[in-house]
Amino acid sequence: MQATKELITEESFLDAIYKNVKMGADSIINLLPKVKDDSLRSMMTLQLDGYEKYATRAEEALAAAGVAAKEESIVARVSARMGMAFNTMIDSTTSHIAEMMIEGSNMGVTDLLKLLNNFDTCGEDSEAVRLAREILRFEERNLEMLKPYL
Repeated sequence: MQATKELITEESFLDAIYKNVKMGADSIINLLPKVKDDSLRSMMTLQLDGYEKYATRAEEALAAAGVAAKEESIVARVSARMGMAFNTMIDSTTSHIAEMMIEGSNMGVTDLLKLLNNFDTCGEDSEAVRLAREILRFEERNLEMLKPYL
């Protein structure tokens, strides 16, 4: 049985995308100081660049619609930062950091899929939908690149 789709605006959709990629970028920024493996550090830096580019695109699309991009709440950001600090205090091995990155990317993919499955107010070729699908492909590539580090 398919759930009814909720009615959200393209601006709300773009805002959710913006928060999604900003959380990915913030997570990498918080994890990078703990990374000892140069290859993983390089890959994470490339991923950070990708997240930041997608955040800029979502922010620009929101601005074009007359809406300011909003960050996640301070509580959500601090909670995520503390969770990562605790996780890496216990285990800062390359494989554990890769596992944390994979878990984060999987959460991002899940959130984007939910968003796409519930967004029924624009056509498939709306800018928001195209951007979300592009970010999904980016996340899937990230997951494949991280697997060898497990």
